[in-house]
Amino acid sequence: MQLDPHAIHIYTDGACYGNPGGASGCAAIVHYPDHMMREDDQIVDFGCAESKNNRMELLSCIRALRWIRENAPRVSRVQVITDSLYVTDNIVRARSWKKNDWRNLYGEPKENWDLWKQFISAHQKVGIRVSFEWTPGKKSPILKRVDKAAKAAAKRGGTDVDRGYSGGQVARSMVKGAARRFAASGQTAVVRIYRKDAMARGENKVRFDVVADDLQSYAASCYAYASPAMSSQLHRQHGYRLRFSGKPNYPEIIEVIEEKLPALPKSERLQDAVTPASS
Repeated sequence: MQLDPHAIHIYTDGACYGNPGGASGCAAIVHYPDHMMREDDQIVDFGCAESKNNRMELLSCIRALRWIRENAPRVSRVQVITDSLYVTDNIVRARSWKKNDWRNLYGEPKENWDLWKQFISAHQKVGIRVSFEWTPGKKSPILKRVDKAAKAAAKRGGTDVDRGYSGGQVARSMVKGAARRFAASGQTAVVRIYRKDAMARGENKVRFDVVADDLQSYAASCYAYASPAMSSQLHRQHGYRLRFSGKPNYPEIIEVIEEKLPALPKSERLQDAVTPASS
């Protein structure tokens, strides 16, 4: 990452305790170039009772863009620095999602579409050259300060509300690591539902643990999509044998074959689980 010494630098960060669904917050700090002779200024201090980390990372960038427009700083460039790959990897993609009714090329609905819509609008209206730079970790004093500020906002909570966040029905996966996209090929599988999230156009993103063939352990944590009618049949911490679509890039649950509650030894649930790759 190369920073322009003549640009304004805005450092952003988000935090969530008990992600997802826990106390959350975000912060942003402005660092002015030397020729402006101004002290650093915290411009975002948002805390709410529940949200998730990716939403807070994105919201801090949206608030930074709005600050730039409202304050019209007298520089030719602003650089926004974030440690969120979720933000930097999807800035370009989000514009194509918008054109496709907030779905990717395979038709898969995208999360946090409400904030991405705000981000695109704020970026278009900012009136100055703004670039987003990714940085790993908290290696400098100002990165540590903004991290501390975001965590303090999350712990404090307060009157702020993330109105676009839908917690859905939440339990915890028995498998460590992030859920991955289920490799749907028209097959059936026994699963344990642990979370459902409402998406932009009525679908639900359903997260579940896949039960191994011997019904004695969990093989992976995955997600697929379900219509509102299908989702209403699925209850968290219940087991089912489900039939899936044949679209691996947009997996859908298309049939509940039977409700099945496999008896899994508690002591083996995490011990025997296979940790999937992050999605």
